[in-house]
Amino acid sequence: MATTPDSTRLFMVRIQYFSAGECFASETMEVEVPDGGDVSAAVHAAAQASTYHDVRIPELSFTVEFIAPGPDDPDLAPLAGRLKPVCSHCGSDSIVRDAAVRWDVESQQWEVSGIYDCTTCDLCGAESDDLATWVPAEQVTPPEQFEIDLAARIGTPELRSDSTFQQFCFGLFLTHSVDAAAAAWLASDHSVPR
Repeated sequence: MATTPDSTRLFMVRIQYFSAGECFASETMEVEVPDGGDVSAAVHAAAQASTYHDVRIPELSFTVEFIAPGPDDPDLAPLAGRLKPVCSHCGSDSIVRDAAVRWDVESQQWEVSGIYDCTTCDLCGAESDDLATWVPAEQVTPPEQFEIDLAARIGTPELRSDSTFQQFCFGLFLTHSVDAAAAAWLASDHSVPR
């Protein structure tokens, strides 16, 4: 007997369809994904079920873009799928946006009065108004995968929860292979238990 998931999440996506590298159609759709389900597989299945996805089209391909809610959008529906912004250059989710805050005399707190378009990646230093690419919140980013792979390569997966190890990975992700980073970790005094 098949079981039905307790709840699902909705992801808003924009799909562009190409023939021989030229865009011939674009559509925006909501894709419903069961909790714990493979978001990427569900989105690709929805794209392939579209009337625009016709195998008779020469050199058919498509791209998927997750659409994040805008700052002025109404509150998210309770079933909205969670997204996170990642750097389009290095894949890190350690990105920041500039904002303005003003002191509110009544509440006696600083309150955000504006969020600016400029986004900066803390990891690679990239900066632009369209730096962020939106992905499902559960998706493992390249820096996270580097940390996972490095901890496994060293043979100590529990290192992932160590803040010193996290900083070490953050510093080497862009410049070292997993093997080179493992050698550097093992040669450092960080790897020696105290």
